[in-house]
Amino acid sequence: MGEPQLLFSNEVTLVDLIDAPKKESSIQDKFLNSIRAAEELFMRPNSFMVLALMFASSLASAQHCRKVDIDKSSGYCTVPDPQLTPGEMDASLACSTGGHLRQVSDSEKDSILVSYGYPADTNRSIGEFDHWFPEWMGGTDGPKNVWFEPHAGKFGSYAKDKVEKMLRQKVCVDHTMNVNEAKKQLQGWTKLVPER
Repeated sequence: MGEPQLLFSNEVTLVDLIDAPKKESSIQDKFLNSIRAAEELFMRPNSFMVLALMFASSLASAQHCRKVDIDKSSGYCTVPDPQLTPGEMDASLACSTGGHLRQVSDSEKDSILVSYGYPADTNRSIGEFDHWFPEWMGGTDGPKNVWFEPHAGKFGSYAKDKVEKMLRQKVCVDHTMNVNEAKKQLQGWTKLVPER
């Protein structure tokens, strides 16, 4: 039995690469160049930082909420970080029929993404810039009340929209709940998601 050999693609062994004649050095050169490129990438401190930041940004949303507030089906937060988006509202505007257009600028949206740890080039179609306290409740358009809420998961933005609609019905139409009660219910909104 001979010396063990490591196999690479096309059945070329490490011994073959080392012993290859100069005229067939292209395989050896390609192999050595790929090794050098990998070494350069992982040996540079900046490259390591970039890789670490890429990994951290993939977990960004989960870092901004308590473990209990993470949607297990998506890994995203179900509520905003209270330090970044505590919620802001003017209850006197609740149920007003005048309706106003959302006034969140692109620069505010960029700032919200950055503050929550999302990369600047985040595909915004994966979520929405949501009002923590909805506009019908008197929720403002400012950074204290708007956060980036992903659509994905059992408790994504679409599920929260259903809860908001249900609470609006109780406060503004049926008058079976006041705004402050609805505000408290919103804090634990995932418990109110209607079963399918």
